[in-house]
Amino acid sequence: MYQRLFQVEQEWCMIHYPERPNGFAVMIIGDYGQDVDEKSSFWSHHEFRKKWVRDMTDKGYIVFYSNLYGANWGNKRAVRLAHRLYQYVKRTEIINPRIHILIEGMGGLVLQNLYPLMKDEVRSIVMLSPCVSLRNHLEQEKEQKFFHKKLIREIRHAFSVTEDQWPAFIESLTESNVFHTLPMPLYIVQPASLNRYKNQVSLILDIYRDRLENGLMVDLFYVLPEKRMSLGRKFTSYFAKHESDL
Repeated sequence: MYQRLFQVEQEWCMIHYPERPNGFAVMIIGDYGQDVDEKSSFWSHHEFRKKWVRDMTDKGYIVFYSNLYGANWGNKRAVRLAHRLYQYVKRTEIINPRIHILIEGMGGLVLQNLYPLMKDEVRSIVMLSPCVSLRNHLEQEKEQKFFHKKLIREIRHAFSVTEDQWPAFIESLTESNVFHTLPMPLYIVQPASLNRYKNQVSLILDIYRDRLENGLMVDLFYVLPEKRMSLGRKFTSYFAKHESDL
């Protein structure tokens, strides 16, 4: 599997190439700590995720992603960069312009604001243990004082919020209904065990129920820890189901 590192807006990005391209691409919007640097990336070394990328490229998918400024927590800079990365790949690679998106954790916060910019260019979405509410995550982390303080520092840095502005910023955080209403297929994968975003589960179930009630395509899959290695095949199977309409 050939891979290439490059920069967009001085942020490191990586693209993985299949030996036999199928013409489709997958953009990964990763979780907290899934960094890309000048030498490699988290997704190139982590046991499970490396296997998932291999499963996708084996099926012919170009796979690409960016560092997105690290702990961005869905800020505007990360959204803009993700959009620019997509435009770069569409311009430089031979792919169908309607792509699949795979998000994990914090990537859900980026996608909420990225989707309006790309709604005609997204074919399907897979969400793995997604974070869909920053406010809810902040509430969860109150249980652990050290991590809560660290999270506040990161969010203030990501959104350029001063200490005086913090209360108003918290009040400004509203719940997005993007995932409730987006028209393309949505595949939600939740671990059967607890994870970093355990308090998001009720929100995920609300999304699932609302989409079912409104006749929108949605699937919810609970994965056992010992089955995580095989998720790449689940992803590619789901993508392939939604490629008949070019």
